[in-house]
Amino acid sequence: KLDVKLLDRGHGFCKLTAAGEIFLVEAKRLLFEADEAITKTRRVARGEIGQLKIAITDSALHGIPPKIIKIFGDRCKRRRGAYRYPDVEILMTEICTEDQVKALQADQFDLGFLHPPLRDDSLNLLPISQEDFVVVLPVGHPLSSQKQISFAALAKESFILHPREEGPILYDLIVNLCEQGGFTPKIVQEALTNQTRVSLVSAGVGIAFVPHNVQSLMNANVVYKTLEESDLKLQLAAAWRFDNSSPVLRSFISVLKEFKLSFSATPS
Repeated sequence: KLDVKLLDRGHGFCKLTAAGEIFLVEAKRLLFEADEAITKTRRVARGEIGQLKIAITDSALHGIPPKIIKIFGDRCKRRRGAYRYPDVEILMTEICTEDQVKALQADQFDLGFLHPPLRDDSLNLLPISQEDFVVVLPVGHPLSSQKQISFAALAKESFILHPREEGPILYDLIVNLCEQGGFTPKIVQEALTNQTRVSLVSAGVGIAFVPHNVQSLMNANVVYKTLEESDLKLQLAAAWRFDNSSPVLRSFISVLKEFKLSFSATPS
């Protein structure tokens, strides 16, 4: 109850008092704000507003994930003529697989693009792709004329690998493949990123292994060669916590699944 006169009435007329005019303006404003609050709440629940924190490995930066993030972040998907996700802020951080697992468990990221297999089964994994590794040689290397190279042929080479703690499963696989080829690899240097390893090969420090897609990093001083009958492959998956109920994450995973379906259906 306002206990305030809102209307002046007389013979043949009725008009708002000064208090009534203010009340009408404020009432309209409150109704508009309530409607806006309802709309925004519904959009948040649909994952159309919010923040998405993504972790991504160095190798994944040169592959499929940026395409998926672009589809989502550039709001290319439309519904009823309007942008589907116009108000989602995407924060992306480069971080290795092992550290991603820890960070996801600590709820520091919503989703990670990383490389299985993992030594941890506490995360939800969605496999995306798999690609072969190639060996990087300096231009003019005696093996550079070969179409394919076996691990046994690399016995006398100096190896540039990623630090083992950054990816122990892949690191150990490379060592095991060398041992199957009859030698123990001579590891002369470790480098975190693919680009750094390619640069070190270019400088004549040794040879390296990188995923096939990294060949897009053009360097006139190196050549990329296919590995003969190699089990050395890089798997890519999206990972997130089972208990992460973020609507934005749910929307992103929906786009991710749509992309994976169309990607899988595209002839290679």
